[in-house]
Amino acid sequence: MAGQVNRYKLVYHYYNGNKKIFGLDFEDGTHRDKFALTEIDAFTSNFSSEEELTKALSLVFSGYEKGYFTIEYNSGGHLNSLELVFNDLPFIRKLATENLQKTVIPKSSITSYMNKFLNKIESDPEFLNFILVHRYTNQYFRGALSYYLRFKNSDEKEAGEELWRAKVNLIKEFKRYKTVRGLEVGRHNYELLKQNKEIARNPSEISELERARMEYDLNHPKKVKKRTKLKKNEVMDGQLPLFDPDLYTENKKGKTR
Repeated sequence: MAGQVNRYKLVYHYYNGNKKIFGLDFEDGTHRDKFALTEIDAFTSNFSSEEELTKALSLVFSGYEKGYFTIEYNSGGHLNSLELVFNDLPFIRKLATENLQKTVIPKSSITSYMNKFLNKIESDPEFLNFILVHRYTNQYFRGALSYYLRFKNSDEKEAGEELWRAKVNLIKEFKRYKTVRGLEVGRHNYELLKQNKEIARNPSEISELERARMEYDLNHPKKVKKRTKLKKNEVMDGQLPLFDPDLYTENKKGKTR
């Protein structure tokens, strides 16, 4: 099933253990701090990095310093987190912006991607192992993929009919936006690994040493030169299509909390 659409939160975690949930207050008194995953991705993918996102938000809202972002959601009674996507994942940005407020995407949007993925795992088994071992897929996708691969090169008498059924089931999983998002994030991180570059990790995987270093930096801030603050509209114009700063600035029509 598609599941609840607006269940994701953009959360800023301070190194001292506190956190701030991004939310919007409207003139009619309503408040919103849960969004569709496609909405959050369409927003964050305007930026090249978390640093750029943080700087942009800090010019409109207060409280975004000495911390890091995650996307959080509840599933099965457990709190889960996802890493953010930025503009180095153009396919996900395209899917997100074309499917705002949706969890299931059209088959026409993912057919080519699915075929490329299947070719990729056949030519590079290490990639398949990487995305399965790590946090990029769920049990439903793994089951559908395993079922498909079982019959893809099978000599069994009924393999043809079963392969057709398996592919239909696999397409169903690929039509889930969150599934394709996870696969593309995994592919991106796999390429970074091959290049010996740092991979973004789940915040829960931060080591005690890293956390201690963060807390030390928090309590021993470096002195920096003051710079002239740009006007909000100079920097933010065109940068926040989802959360319009003219509508949600704290001293005007709304605020975050």
